[in-house]
Amino acid sequence: MATKTQDEAVRNYLVALRDPDAMRDDERLAELKRKIEETDDELERLRLRQEVLDAERPPVEQFEQAFIKHAKAWAEQHGISDRAFQAEGVPPRVLRKAGFTGVRGGDGRRTSGTRRQRRSRVSADEVRKALPKGTFTIKQVEEATGASAAVVRRVVQEEVEAGRVSDQGSDPDHKGPGRAPRLYHR
Repeated sequence: MATKTQDEAVRNYLVALRDPDAMRDDERLAELKRKIEETDDELERLRLRQEVLDAERPPVEQFEQAFIKHAKAWAEQHGISDRAFQAEGVPPRVLRKAGFTGVRGGDGRRTSGTRRQRRSRVSADEVRKALPKGTFTIKQVEEATGASAAVVRRVVQEEVEAGRVSDQGSDPDHKGPGRAPRLYHR
């Protein structure tokens, strides 16, 4: 059975990811601002002002540690997969730290001591040949070919202009953080 602490750790981290300002402690902010008005010590005022700045936008990392400690047990009790967390915007590195195995993907950070291999050059023709039939996104083609996003975008745009691919607009079924990806159809 999930504990209240586990529930709070998971909920607070997800809220902090989606809207960090929602985690602000307004009572603490009011107290700090009151102390600024009352003190005559310049150094104390400076320290309090920094506390106000820190409290106005609490760092996500503050909630990340509790999530890492409790997420795996909570997820097992509720039947929640790592993919569901990823769909809600939890970075793969955080899920790995929390104990989820088989988490795919990275978030642009190198792991300690390892060097990322350089991507081999993928030509525009190779990307063009790899464009799937049906509906696809730039990211899907990028992952399938190993080409850079810039090369894939350029090829897809050329194909749209040539009339071989149609731009379907933003994905209406997109859930999760960030802007919805554009869909293309061939």
